[in-house]
Amino acid sequence: MRRRSRFVLLVVAAVAGAALLGACGGDDDDGGGESVSVTDGRVTVEAEDTKYDITQIDTVPGLLDVTMVQRGNLDHTFVVEDADGNDLDGKLAVNGQDEDSGTFELEAGEYEYFCDIPGHRGQGMEGTLVVE
Repeated sequence: MRRRSRFVLLVVAAVAGAALLGACGGDDDDGGGESVSVTDGRVTVEAEDTKYDITQIDTVPGLLDVTMVQRGNLDHTFVVEDADGNDLDGKLAVNGQDEDSGTFELEAGEYEYFCDIPGHRGQGMEGTLVVE
């Protein structure tokens, strides 16, 4: 019985540790985010803590309407930067529980988007916009 008790205790500890690691993100967690393909010229990006829910947006040249929705309590921005490091017109900003929308005119190429609140981009609040 004593061996069985140790085995059960080890199994319980292993399961609890795995659950805790999963809840904390573990070493293989890249901070979340997914890739989306935009076909209708509109995309909604959610901002929470110091991450966006989308880390890559694929779209076609032309106008892209972006809505940023706040899901947390921190202020955030959504800035699009071209390959030369120039910010495009249309910076979005949210604070509290609100949203902001804007339109970006995009030519074929690759752009970076990010939150320009100090420290947020460095914590992973950025993504790539691929236009082809």
